[in-house]
Amino acid sequence: MTTNLSSVSFEQGLHHCDDVQPLYCEVLRCYLEEFSPLLDENSLLADDEEAKIKLHTLKSLTATVGAYEFSEFVGQLFKKWPQLSETEKRQEVRQVNYFLFEVNQKVQHYCNENSSTD
Repeated sequence: MTTNLSSVSFEQGLHHCDDVQPLYCEVLRCYLEEFSPLLDENSLLADDEEAKIKLHTLKSLTATVGAYEFSEFVGQLFKKWPQLSETEKRQEVRQVNYFLFEVNQKVQHYCNENSSTD
């Protein structure tokens, strides 16, 4: 299975926001505010409920911005999180952060290219 987990369909994300560019750009800025500091591995491991909330939020917002493959990947992690060992959780968070960094870079680039003076 070779999917590009860091791909972002900005057209679909914009459509998700009723094709309103200023609204979509605000959603993207909120996404970056929430997830530019990557997931904190230690805090996720310290509290399973907090981890599930953070992962579910990431899954949902990632789909909203148009990164569907990554959203599905995070959704799978959300489902299996309680059964994973601490070592597996650390490994999964590091993998999520790898792709999250790449998605964030693409979102930041899009925001820079499509910024307007409001």
